[in-house]
Amino acid sequence: MEVKFAVKDTGIGLTEEQKAKLFNSFSQADASTTRKFGGTGLGLAISKRLVEMMGGRIWVESVPDQGSTFAFTAVFGIGREEPRTRRTPPADLMGLKALVVDDNPTSREILQEMLESFSFEVTLAASGEEGLAEFEKSIAGQVFDLVVMDLKMPGIDGIETARRIKKLPGLRPMPRIILVTAYGREETMRQAEQIGFDGFLIKPVSPSVMFDTIMQAFGKEGPQRLRTDNQEKLDTAASKKLAGASVLLVEDNEINQQVAMEILSGAGLKVTVAGNGQEAFDLVRAIAFDAVLMDVQMPVMDGYTATRKIRELEAQSSKQEAGYISASTSGLPIIAMTAHAMSGDHEKSIAAGMNDHITKPIDPAQLVRTLAKWVGLREGTQKPVEAPSTPTGSQDKESAPPEKTLPDAMPEFDLTDGLQRLMGNRALYRKLLVNFVTQYTQAGVDIRKALDAGDFDRAHGLVHAIKGVAGNLAAKNLQQQSAALEKLVKHADAANPPPADELNSAFEAFQESLGRALGAVTSLMPAAAEPEAPEKSAAGTLPPALAKEAATRLREATELGDVSVLAVICSELTAKSEVFAPYAARVARLADDFDFDGILKLVDEFEQ
Repeated sequence: MEVKFAVKDTGIGLTEEQKAKLFNSFSQADASTTRKFGGTGLGLAISKRLVEMMGGRIWVESVPDQGSTFAFTAVFGIGREEPRTRRTPPADLMGLKALVVDDNPTSREILQEMLESFSFEVTLAASGEEGLAEFEKSIAGQVFDLVVMDLKMPGIDGIETARRIKKLPGLRPMPRIILVTAYGREETMRQAEQIGFDGFLIKPVSPSVMFDTIMQAFGKEGPQRLRTDNQEKLDTAASKKLAGASVLLVEDNEINQQVAMEILSGAGLKVTVAGNGQEAFDLVRAIAFDAVLMDVQMPVMDGYTATRKIRELEAQSSKQEAGYISASTSGLPIIAMTAHAMSGDHEKSIAAGMNDHITKPIDPAQLVRTLAKWVGLREGTQKPVEAPSTPTGSQDKESAPPEKTLPDAMPEFDLTDGLQRLMGNRALYRKLLVNFVTQYTQAGVDIRKALDAGDFDRAHGLVHAIKGVAGNLAAKNLQQQSAALEKLVKHADAANPPPADELNSAFEAFQESLGRALGAVTSLMPAAAEPEAPEKSAAGTLPPALAKEAATRLREATELGDVSVLAVICSELTAKSEVFAPYAARVARLADDFDFDGILKLVDEFEQ
């Protein structure tokens, strides 16, 4: 069924010459239009491409100084009415106190109804000034947990209102703030990230998108939607379609690589790995792939740049000199993978030449369905691609000795969610967790050094990597604390550092969460790592200065009964010297059993 959509305005209108070039990429009607009204025209070029992919066409009818009518057609199937889904937040988010700040009465009413359906208690404000007044009144009592803020308002706009809210004295904890706007420009999104918004939505906002954005802002996942028999059949069909396809995985983090490889191998795909965008570009020139999964933030060359270079290569190589056959007008399917959850990232990926976008942590079902949408195996176009040398999931399962399996539960990690992402491979999950300790024991110290030196780029890179790994390993609190710290350092530099108290508070919360996660995983380390001669003083195997520091700090934390601080201390001491790792494992096991007497006995050994 073909459906026509049209939008009419009474604006400045267009001449025939202007209409002729309106749908070209990066073109406006004329330079004066851009200066006066903003924008580049890229949105219309993307719209034209999307409409054509949907079997339709797009056009404009216009009279100068009278207005324009933009119209497009698209072909749709006949859908079935789905039952309404009731979206219920987790128990700890029930009854949140929310403030809606929007100058449009209809918009306020819609947002209020939406939030109240989530069980939230909603207060309304018609301007930024009213919103600030509501906050000042609430500080003496129960402060707001959530703010849904319109961007364009008379008086002070949404960005300035949020900036002032964050500077209010005595406001603890800081509320989550979500910006809602009809203006989805990259400059607006950049400003939103600098201020530290927890979400960014483009109107019109649906209840499902609003709910998911709020859950992400609070470090939660949306409810698992009930899967119908038809959906199960669709996923099965998607897996069958992908069997044997050749995929290039572009990811610089080893743990994230292994998570993605497990999902892809489980779906029957052949996987080749590139560690950065330059390696990906070189591989695409030499090998035929059916799709590319492209991380966005990488060293050497990022995913956006690599995608643009691949698209340039396609344009220069109409006779398939690069080794692949164009799947469509958009060429080799390239799918962005990113840990950024801000609305607008999808549009940025499309603008760079990517076909689609998935967020980390990777949802296996979403990944398979997205690949199946774009991958069409073309007979005679594939060249053999070597399977990855990394052991597959089945090999891990068969070869793992019984003592190295994963426990049923572990502090700081949602093992059920993590196992689902790894297709139930307990041995691989355990291996990735141990690798996490190996790779990130020093991370907290490195980040602190970078922050103290004002090297915010390095700090951002380290925190961003941990955020992605935490998501894939289902360390949800660590993922949330990493995201909070990342927002502070992402756009900072030595000339414009984040507020010191806010930065230190965020780092301390991150460091504690990292320490707890590392301490929890340390319990999986082989028991043989512990000192084998109990009669020998522990201090005899440690440098005297380290033994003295360990004794002082561990005794104080043990006497306070603070398990989380013990984990942080052990993490920092191990970062100073790997010799301390066996004792860190011992402290972690004793702390898990709340055996503080046992820890104090170990401390006595350090003091001897």
